[in-house]
Amino acid sequence: MFFALWPAPAVARRLHKEGARAHGLTGGRRMRRDTLHLTLAFIGDVPRERLDELRAAARKLVFSPFTLRLDRVAGWRHNHIVWAGASDLPGELESLVTRLNAALAEGGFPVERRKFAAHVTLLRNARGEFPAAELDPPIEWAVGEFVLVESDPKPDGAQYTVLASWPAAAGAQD
Repeated sequence: MFFALWPAPAVARRLHKEGARAHGLTGGRRMRRDTLHLTLAFIGDVPRERLDELRAAARKLVFSPFTLRLDRVAGWRHNHIVWAGASDLPGELESLVTRLNAALAEGGFPVERRKFAAHVTLLRNARGEFPAAELDPPIEWAVGEFVLVESDPKPDGAQYTVLASWPAAAGAQD
């Protein structure tokens, strides 16, 4: 289980296109367009009887809609991942992640202790180094909700099911 930002179809198409470009340079396994997302909080295995607790934690959060400007593609050599990300994170995104992790910890769920690294994985098992590049034009992602996702691992890549979503509140104050 994990909480994520799920892109609208136009954003997913553009991310998938950038994944194809990166694949041409490094090979690896492209993420399917229908699985592209930005993880806010990874939960891991959760018994079905605790799903209501996850939903309750998410319901506590109120956030304003915001735009995430993805303006670069880069790679992490240590885990062979190529990703798209933002040079500058919107304060609303950082606040959402901080408050989501606090609500999860309060509910007894594990939370990530590392600094939040906002990214959308485009490729796994990339070979060699991927030269960081600017996206021109950047991808303007209008964020208006976050989702709870269940992951079902498969040999050809995980299948994701969105279990619930929480919309931004127009005029909300962070």
